[in-house]
Amino acid sequence: MAYSDSGTTLRGDINVLVEEASQATQNLIGLKALPPFGVDEQSGQYPVFKKAKGQLLNNDVTDRTPAGSYGRVERSYENDTYDCVDRGLEELVDDTYVKNVSRYFAAESTAAKHVMQQVMLGHEVRSASALMNTSNFGSGTAAAVAYTEGNIATIDFPQDVLSAVERMNNNAESPNTIVMSSSVWQRIRRATLTQNFMRGSQPTDATLLINDAALAGAFASEGIEQILIGRARVNSAKKGQSYSASNIWGDTYAWVGKVASGDFSNQGAGRTLIWNKEGGTFVTETYRVEERRSNAVRVRQNTAEKIIDGAAGTLITTSYS
Repeated sequence: MAYSDSGTTLRGDINVLVEEASQATQNLIGLKALPPFGVDEQSGQYPVFKKAKGQLLNNDVTDRTPAGSYGRVERSYENDTYDCVDRGLEELVDDTYVKNVSRYFAAESTAAKHVMQQVMLGHEVRSASALMNTSNFGSGTAAAVAYTEGNIATIDFPQDVLSAVERMNNNAESPNTIVMSSSVWQRIRRATLTQNFMRGSQPTDATLLINDAALAGAFASEGIEQILIGRARVNSAKKGQSYSASNIWGDTYAWVGKVASGDFSNQGAGRTLIWNKEGGTFVTETYRVEERRSNAVRVRQNTAEKIIDGAAGTLITTSYS
């Protein structure tokens, strides 16, 4: 029998804080796809040796006869630049508001959490824009079969990835990462040919469960180490309108390329460049706004989501629908 007491009063004020979008920052992959790297100047220039002007892949080696000379190469490099941009968001936490909600949650720390989440989403949007970009990685190569629900039996994601690896080999690059949206992921993991590729010598294995690590392992001989799945959503509706979810990473392309961290000498497609003098990847600050009887909570960053090597990635055009 359920307990009942006519003198019992429901106390909503002692319930824990409930909020929507509680997992928003758990789904971010931007800093994995474009790893952070600190720079000492806000803007800068650096040299780039490209295959053509740098003559990096030319077959110029010659035979030498006695008293003769070897062939010579004259290289030239090009310059590229970066510009870190100061971005951020603030929220005012009113003194009266603090007093009203203090029995539920810590107003200032909650505001900081929410502002941080939005700044992190902003970085995710810029990372996706840089990576899923034909201006950076050339025109996408059409999938062998369009990634539509009607083609679930014939979608050939393994062929598309292996073809992408060959395109990378043509650029003397070795990919280690595949990036795609969660929608594309959910479709290709259900595709018959993906499942057959995973089963290999056990084509009737009904217990097979395809996850990202297992599929990456199936491509391990091609150098693939990880599959990053973009699950994060952003509100595409205007302020004041009903929430409308938009997948940050989009369904138009899947990206195959090399991800590397640290100095540019480690190569890789890109970095999140962070101006060292500004304090870090995400910086949280507070200050008093006395005329508003409020504390301002601010989260900021000074970054550039920079593609440093367009040859270190290639796009698969999914024709998803």
